[in-house]
Amino acid sequence: MSRTDVSDDATVDAFGRLIGSLLDQNLDQRKPQVVTFWCGAGFSKAWDPRSPTDGELFAIDLDDIRDFPNLQHLMHVIGWEDYRHLDFERFKNLRYVLDMQVRYPDIRNRYFDDQNLRLSINELRTLVMRRFTAACDIHNVDDASLRFTSPYDSDGQRAIVRLFSALEDRASSANLGANWPLYHFLTTNYDFTIETILEHVYRQNAPVFGRLYRGVTPQRICGGTIWEHLPRTVDRNVIKINGGFEILPTAQGFDFEYRQRSDAEIRQEPPLLILPSQVQDYDEPYFHQVFPKAVRLLRETDVLVIVGYSMPQEDSLVRFILRQLAESPFDATGKHVFVIDTKNHATIKSRLEEMFFYLPRTGWPREHYFSGRFEDFCQRVVEQGEVR
Repeated sequence: MSRTDVSDDATVDAFGRLIGSLLDQNLDQRKPQVVTFWCGAGFSKAWDPRSPTDGELFAIDLDDIRDFPNLQHLMHVIGWEDYRHLDFERFKNLRYVLDMQVRYPDIRNRYFDDQNLRLSINELRTLVMRRFTAACDIHNVDDASLRFTSPYDSDGQRAIVRLFSALEDRASSANLGANWPLYHFLTTNYDFTIETILEHVYRQNAPVFGRLYRGVTPQRICGGTIWEHLPRTVDRNVIKINGGFEILPTAQGFDFEYRQRSDAEIRQEPPLLILPSQVQDYDEPYFHQVFPKAVRLLRETDVLVIVGYSMPQEDSLVRFILRQLAESPFDATGKHVFVIDTKNHATIKSRLEEMFFYLPRTGWPREHYFSGRFEDFCQRVVEQGEVR
């Protein structure tokens, strides 16, 4: 057996034993434990292998923007009109150009103004959603039932649902209480994968989004006011750090739209998305509201499970938020971080220890690595009966 196999076995065993020990504690003497899943692109790919990576989603051809006049104008003005293809790195550079033009109007190009910059950003967001939906299913809700749909027919999907169902059952058997769910989600993804998984896990008749606290409260969900979507227990956090395909900014705040929309409707109301850039700009009101919620959740978290997120250097602000799991060595004591990823773990380990620089010296938070796919991790945890 290789060292990786031994490490993976130890990680699976540690996860199950840790969840069991957390829930076996006397809840009369301390608050219930908090487990948070931090989900990157690898989480969505575990549910649907067609889900695009950053390099696939944010690589565009010139033909892709032929019906986006403001993007065409932008490419002409900055001298990129002869590029037939923009890879991920050049896409980040393009978004950086837009960010700088928006942020510093005094040195703005003579052919840019507030209006065409805003329209160009909206066209980019529309293009990204178009590319994502062309690659895979974002799992819109059914128009009549408002339930998330999914074929739910792969071994990987079944393994993922079984893990979260086992966590639900374990929390219920420990008398955790319906108003204190064991696990929450923070995600850098735009899609509805988390909501779809929870749709399969929950045993209730009401739409699943009525139970999720998103860090902001929308005025309308799927065309109806929030008062039409009762009961709303909002006891489980699902916070989307980079925005989401359902988040539509309005004059009053935000609407959530999980139903399928036409390309024309998306153009008219593009979703709120943070697009990759050399310098990320999180200056919109949505992020000012959800970031403090994400920080609070991380500080309350006892077990952090990072799935398919490699902590890239350009995500400086997101990495800063992630670091709030423990502000100091003292805060890190007793906390655990599980990293599940197919990428080189030496790189990921160095990035984790860069964020928690005291980790090699203090040993906290405890770090555990699983080298492989999330669905395989779920399958092994459930098969070994580690979460009971």
